[in-house]
Amino acid sequence: MKERGKIFLLVLLGAFIGSDLRYLESLIFKASNGFPWGTLIANLTGAFFMPFLIHYLQDRYNLSPKTILTLSTGLLGSYTTFSTFIADSYRLYQNGSWFLLAIYLFVTIVGGFVVALLGNYWAASRAFIDYAKRERN
Repeated sequence: MKERGKIFLLVLLGAFIGSDLRYLESLIFKASNGFPWGTLIANLTGAFFMPFLIHYLQDRYNLSPKTILTLSTGLLGSYTTFSTFIADSYRLYQNGSWFLLAIYLFVTIVGGFVVALLGNYWAASRAFIDYAKRERN
């Protein structure tokens, strides 16, 4: 099988797992009062783990580009969902839930950026701890 075909199958496998995790999460965090908790949690946790994956796990475990594609584009790409975010936002808009819409937009956009920063910080701190351990030995 050609290299592109292998990568395609790996991303497909990651997407299969990510979409199942997303569906499981939607069952656990059902919308209450029309507020899309499942989508919010998926997008925030994805925003947190993406920089950790890229900036720490890739370097720490010397992950191959194929593995990174499988985990980032495949798993996290299918786990997080921009289209559902937009659909949920539109539903809140249609229902006239202006306050919930404002909270949802703010927490998703600003919160996503903040948790991505936290994911970067976590990655940097883990890398520093690993470096310090290696230097002591």
